[in-house]
Amino acid sequence: MKCPFCEENLIEGDLICPSCRRFVIDFDYLENMDNMEEKYSKSSLLDLSKEKLTFEEIITIYTYIERADHHGGDGEVSDGCSGDGTFSNLSKRLKEIKNE
Repeated sequence: MKCPFCEENLIEGDLICPSCRRFVIDFDYLENMDNMEEKYSKSSLLDLSKEKLTFEEIITIYTYIERADHHGGDGEVSDGCSGDGTFSNLSKRLKEIKNE
């Protein structure tokens, strides 16, 4: 995967580009979330976070959470993801990807 800002190759498992130091985001997160919900037949973030997600899919979920908070949640979505284990599941999967 390439950084959407500087086009440098990303190290899978890292959420910050080693070149430009920006957070990695998915500009097509809404479409990609729809594709993931169809692929896994699940719509909740917690249920999706329990799947064997790809690096790109994890970036999509993180972007979705960030944008949901920005557009009307005041941190509500990320607080829920902290409390229900979604972030923990995503973090564990990122570590697995990095070690593969």
